[in-house]
Amino acid sequence: MQLAIRRFKGESGERFAILIDEFGMPLFYPALYVTAQMRGASLSINTIDNALSALKAMYAWQSYYDLNLESRFKRSELLVGHEVHSLRDFMQKPMSSMWPSAGNVLAIQRKQDRVAKDNQYNRMSVIAEYVGFLAGRLHPVTATSAREIAAMVSQVKANRPTLSSQTEKDRSESDFDDNVLDVLEEILKPGGDSNPVTDIGLQYRNALMFTVLRLTGMRRGELLNLKIEDFDFGKYTLKIVRRPDSAGDPRTYQPLAKTRERTFPLIPELMDKIQRYISGYRNKVPGARKHGYLFVTHRPGKTVGWPLSGSGFGKFIGSLSNLADEFSGMHSHALRHHWNYMFSKNSEEKGLSQERENKLRSYLMGWSETSGTAQTYNKRHIKEAAGEATMSLQKKHLGIKSDDY
Repeated sequence: MQLAIRRFKGESGERFAILIDEFGMPLFYPALYVTAQMRGASLSINTIDNALSALKAMYAWQSYYDLNLESRFKRSELLVGHEVHSLRDFMQKPMSSMWPSAGNVLAIQRKQDRVAKDNQYNRMSVIAEYVGFLAGRLHPVTATSAREIAAMVSQVKANRPTLSSQTEKDRSESDFDDNVLDVLEEILKPGGDSNPVTDIGLQYRNALMFTVLRLTGMRRGELLNLKIEDFDFGKYTLKIVRRPDSAGDPRTYQPLAKTRERTFPLIPELMDKIQRYISGYRNKVPGARKHGYLFVTHRPGKTVGWPLSGSGFGKFIGSLSNLADEFSGMHSHALRHHWNYMFSKNSEEKGLSQERENKLRSYLMGWSETSGTAQTYNKRHIKEAAGEATMSLQKKHLGIKSDDY
């Protein structure tokens, strides 16, 4: 049984996601779980989509081992130890190898064949909650059933991989230096001979997106969620606004602002670039005036004039990696890390206290001051400062003057 996740938009603008079979029919219990447990908890559509991806993997496991949890739970048969272990091992597979066309799932032979540990962890976490939900509705109620179901859920969770305190790879090592970004910005300069696209409107849009990301450190979802009305051209400010389930956004996969709303000051030169793109290029694209989103699709087709999609933005960022070896691995989040690195250096030059720096950074990035996220994005600067400190100690120990070193 081949499954797929289908996303659609309701008349109110609310986004939905369901797990469907090969005939396009929704699976009942996953749909019930999403509606009762996840939408009821006001979880985002992206969180729901990720959960359905985990349930899709769970169904692949059931198909491979010829299991049917719904029938099992109705017969008061819960998962036992070796089945949980097989589930754990199966969740290490990439999704592409779970539903092979030949009908055979390949065994994991190399470490490269496994998904990342945090992916495994998230899959098992979702599945643990789901089997608890499913068993709670199908398992006949007895004096011990609730305790037995809770024990099964705990066993699934206990088989999640152990994560280090740093679950996300430290991207500070792949941050780009200012000179590399300068070269890239020069390539993207509208009208330049080395610009990878020929349409001048696309050139302005792409260059502006890159500049905004570099100078503000906002997320890609926030960038794609920007509307013209968010800019105050008199006060030179930009307001980052959350717009979940916007009825005026035609994109099924609506980009979302994950962080808090805030107002960001912009220099006049950047505001001029934004105005130039709007009046000179964006407003001339067919259909662009039907909505207020800043960045639109310029290429002719059924989506011309629509707000730029996440996949369209991804293609743009991906194209930058192919321009030269020094741009390899370019991703929008690298620009967010780079902004934070430059903010740290600027704060140090101004003599700001660590507390004041974290407070300002948290506001500009849209984080809670107590989240601790500010320290995550300060790692590159901390490493450099630590390196300078230890070099200073070594010089002092060897009696080397700074001028002689």
